Amino acid sequence: MAEAAAAQAQADEEARLAEEAAAQAQADEEARLAAEAAAQAQADEEVNIEITQKDALAKSMYALTEETKESKEEQDALLIRLNEVVITKEKDLKDLKEENDLSEQGIYLEPKPFKSISAENRALEALKSDLEKAMSSRNQTIVELENLYNQRIKKGSNKNDATSQYYLETIQTLRAEQVESERTRANLVSTLETINIATEIERKRRIKRALYDNEKDRYNKDMATLERIKNTTPISSEPLTAEDFNFGEEQSSNVQILKDVQNVDNGYYMIIAVHENINDRDTFLEKVVSAGESKVNFFYDVNTSKYFIYYEKFDYVEEAMRALQTKGDKPYNGKMSVVKIE
Repeated sequence: MAEAAAAQAQADEEARLAEEAAAQAQADEEARLAAEAAAQAQADEEVNIEITQKDALAKSMYALTEETKESKEEQDALLIRLNEVVITKEKDLKDLKEENDLSEQGIYLEPKPFKSISAENRALEALKSDLEKAMSSRNQTIVELENLYNQRIKKGSNKNDATSQYYLETIQTLRAEQVESERTRANLVSTLETINIATEIERKRRIKRALYDNEKDRYNKDMATLERIKNTTPISSEPLTAEDFNFGEEQSSNVQILKDVQNVDNGYYMIIAVHENINDRDTFLEKVVSAGESKVNFFYDVNTSKYFIYYEKFDYVEEAMRALQTKGDKPYNGKMSVVKIE
């Protein structure tokens, strides 16, 4: 049993030594390959210098080539920023459209606050301007590089030597890069324009919806007020006169036309007063009710921000004009006029 243990220990030791030897051999090989790679890189660098900086013009071309590398980093960074703007605006548009769609289905979604369009536009225009300058500057550097290349050829350099071939390929690569960058910029700008148009449509949808909700709320409150006035205002114990009524804004003797008035039917309305102030409106209504007119009503014209008070409505203008001519001596008819709702 002791012999078996000794044999196992010897085998383990031999395995350990073999593993260490293999690891050392691998390390030595990696070090050799690294040294060879470094030597090759050094040799390639020397060859590259010999090619790219062969003469004075070649050195100037080399400096311009290095400049294009730096300017490409700046240009690419600006393109990335422009793309990020597109991504953000696409998300904003998607969120706004979803909010509008759900709202029209009666599903409330907490609206996101409007961003400052002017601030966004200023930042975007500044970004586009910086990108334009960066691309223009890089294009100019490439033109200068090409001019030096042509100048060098004219001075007798061989078109087929390594230096000429290197810079010819470099110029072709740089121009191809710029074509691709310009294509990317154009696509991003075009996408932004499309997004801006769609966003404006959705913003108007949101505003229109908000106005609709506000108008609906206003109408409900107005009708509740009218109902309260009719139910709680007693008939006056003494006859009222025209001097007791504030008719508000003076109306034209001609038929006035109002369009897009909400919550009223088309037709001809016998208007007896027009007020902007709600308190003046309610006071006038109370006096009309106290004078015995229970059919008094009114509508709100959002275009003029005025309340038009009436108690009769006709389908035809002839009927309305006859009523206007025979308005009688009711105290609240003193400033009667006709308004057509279309």
